[in-house]
Amino acid sequence: MNQSIMIVDDEPAIRESLQGLFEDEMYRVSTAPSGEEAVARFRKQSVDCVLLDIWMPGIDGLETMLRLHQMDPSLPIIIMSGHATIDTAVRATRQGAFDFVEKPLSSDKLLILVRNALEKRKLQRENSDLKQNIQQQSRHELLGNSPIIASVRTLIQQVAITETPVLILGEHGTGKAVAARMLHLQSQRKASPFVELNLASIPENQLDSELFGHEKGAFPGALHAQHGRFESAHGGTLFFDEMGDMSLSTQAKVLRAMHERRIQRLGNPNRIPANVRIIGATSFEPEKMLKNGQLREDFYYRLNVITLQIPTLRERMEDLPLLIETLASEQANQLGGEAICFDAQAIERMQRYGWPGNIRELRNYIERCHILHAGQCIQADGMPPLDMSIPTPIQEKKPAPSPHALQHTFSDARENFERQYLLHHLNKNEWNISHTAAEIGMERSQLHRKIKSFSLIQPEKQP
Repeated sequence: MNQSIMIVDDEPAIRESLQGLFEDEMYRVSTAPSGEEAVARFRKQSVDCVLLDIWMPGIDGLETMLRLHQMDPSLPIIIMSGHATIDTAVRATRQGAFDFVEKPLSSDKLLILVRNALEKRKLQRENSDLKQNIQQQSRHELLGNSPIIASVRTLIQQVAITETPVLILGEHGTGKAVAARMLHLQSQRKASPFVELNLASIPENQLDSELFGHEKGAFPGALHAQHGRFESAHGGTLFFDEMGDMSLSTQAKVLRAMHERRIQRLGNPNRIPANVRIIGATSFEPEKMLKNGQLREDFYYRLNVITLQIPTLRERMEDLPLLIETLASEQANQLGGEAICFDAQAIERMQRYGWPGNIRELRNYIERCHILHAGQCIQADGMPPLDMSIPTPIQEKKPAPSPHALQHTFSDARENFERQYLLHHLNKNEWNISHTAAEIGMERSQLHRKIKSFSLIQPEKQP
């Protein structure tokens, strides 16, 4: 598509002359007679470059430039003036103008300036895309060289090329969404949409509309028709994160959609094609959800054709140095400054920590370190604190557990750990749900459900 230019000048002859000049060079050209109209048009349809007169009725060129840059900071703007002074030119460039030209305008000079401005914008976008790709590397790939994570990647490769539904299990922050995206990107559907839906964040009374869409007037407040996530993902992949938050009735509707590859919008009797691959994920144990009546058996068995178990960070501590290096580079690209590093003692200390929030908690910790120590190699005694009271995979030798303790199932042991872990952080934050959820990398709604499922009770405050 041809690049676009907006010409903003209160003189019609100049607008018409410049429009003809740039249309002859195959640019798409729009015009505006005032700063106010230029801002209004840009809000509806952005452009690649703006030629802007500095002296106009209403808001002047400098104020117009400020408002345009608030919407697009990298937009190249060339200021034009018939009453230029050195001070005006300096002020314009300091405030973000790409260049400043005097009237009467030279066609050749303007064409060169616009060409240079557009080339610079193109390079900025390419650089931004490159940084974003680096930043998202760890978000779109399960990084690590440990055997356990390598086996997960191998299974993803084998399963991705099929059309089979997949169930992904793992603790919060382990990378279930990353695994889902890897399945999509390695599948035959990779050129079609990947649509993610975090069910924990959607109120139950809005979920059917969010999934299947609705027609105008389908319910109070439905002021216009809306596509659902199934329609948006047509031909691609639909990922349900925390599928246990889906009601039993909605599970039945999703199951029907999986069988028929068609859905029905709310308020519309017709059925619409919806060819999607379903991937579900949960941090809970499906067997317990079945037992507690949170999960339909037919829905579970249809989804659980292939199960991916994502390991915790505690189970692959040998990957920690690589993860730290990657996340440190990501933060440097995102926040600016040189990447941080850690000395051997600091990394050893981090390997003795339990990382209950897994990769998400590690990413947050690296971000905190970058903000406080950008460009530095952090030593153990200068590290931001870690809560070393949390159980860790590498600890000093302790007495072996009693035979009675070992009679419990793994499920019981993990449940007991979760209960103690949540109590520890809730008490630490004086049962402030928002602070606790942010600290451990968990959604507030998810924390509320955990508190309820474990029957945790806030201790009474001492008078």
